[in-house]
Amino acid sequence: MSQETAPASPFRGEVKALFQAAMVVFLVTIFIGVLNGLDLIEFARPTLLTHVHAGTLGWITLCVLGAALWLFSPGASAEGRHALYIRGLTWVAIVATAFYVLTFLLNNATARPVAGSLVLGAILGFLAWVVVRSRQITLTVPHLAILAALTTLAIGAVLGVLLQVYLAGSARFLPQGAFGSHPATMVTGYLILAGMAVTEWRLTGGGARAPISRLGVAQVALPFLGGLALLVGTLADIFALIALIVPCQVLGVLIYLGRLRPQLARIHWFAGGNERLFGLSAVFLAVNVGMIAYLIASYANRFDEVPAWLFFALDHAVFIGVMTNGLLGLVYEVSRARRSFWPWVDHVLFWGMNIGMVGFVSGLIVQEAALKRAFTPVMGTSILLALLTYTLRLQTKTKQAG
Repeated sequence: MSQETAPASPFRGEVKALFQAAMVVFLVTIFIGVLNGLDLIEFARPTLLTHVHAGTLGWITLCVLGAALWLFSPGASAEGRHALYIRGLTWVAIVATAFYVLTFLLNNATARPVAGSLVLGAILGFLAWVVVRSRQITLTVPHLAILAALTTLAIGAVLGVLLQVYLAGSARFLPQGAFGSHPATMVTGYLILAGMAVTEWRLTGGGARAPISRLGVAQVALPFLGGLALLVGTLADIFALIALIVPCQVLGVLIYLGRLRPQLARIHWFAGGNERLFGLSAVFLAVNVGMIAYLIASYANRFDEVPAWLFFALDHAVFIGVMTNGLLGLVYEVSRARRSFWPWVDHVLFWGMNIGMVGFVSGLIVQEAALKRAFTPVMGTSILLALLTYTLRLQTKTKQAG
């Protein structure tokens, strides 16, 4: 499939910095994950929380902020106060995120609210900029999806900071449901919308410049409203609101797949390039929504009985299947000028990471430790090799966003 190159960003240096920092922090997630998946070390809870937050914030969110900057910046001024704002915000996001991940590793409950507040400030800063830019450009469905994703992220981040304040000894007003609503909102709301935005943006070629249709609005609005319903439902322990996530996400994803059907049908799965990464991200997005529907339908209001393996399987399906496929597709594009460097790694990444992830998740589902141990190094090594390759490819100036 011939893929149109994304418009150049006046902040290509900041986009590359966010992607590169994200890949560095991702190393923390990978090393802990591989050792844990091989059952070589039984990590304490602080280390496991480091694994999670290095992945969701350090890797995924820094990349999503980079994607938002890339998508919304064409035509923006790269001079004066506006440029200083973006450049300063970029480095605040990078440093604050690294600091926040470190507070989990050190199990420092006092520093976590401070670090979390800095990360929240960076997220709100990017959201404010996106809102302003949305009034200055022609919006497409990917723009709308990124806006909804960042809004959901900001809400989840506020709740996350309040939880850290609670754990530090304050904010005792939070309901017990807050501990479940924070991760639920991030996984089922924020990541689904971000995955939709990235894949549609790149599969439709340069940002899907056609005006937003009613179906496009519904595709974004349904998961967004479903995520908000889940947030309120888990906070207030109202199952009727929690259950709304199922029809909202299922309908939203069906619209999404229907609108992208021509692009998905043209993907050459055995060819090089990044189109297949975006395509598989779309496939796993549908799988992930199906898993969420199964969880809600099977356990209704008995969520305390949900087996841990189901949550772990769901998390890895969205973290690796949806987001890492899509985000590495963006990193590939940013480093496109040197795609001739170790081109075989693109095949290792696509097949190794995804076969490894499917095998790993299958091991969790059937509760077979040997299967999990066999596929963990396949997935981890493939990602590590890709991160090294893309880092080396990024060490050149291009005319595109990277």
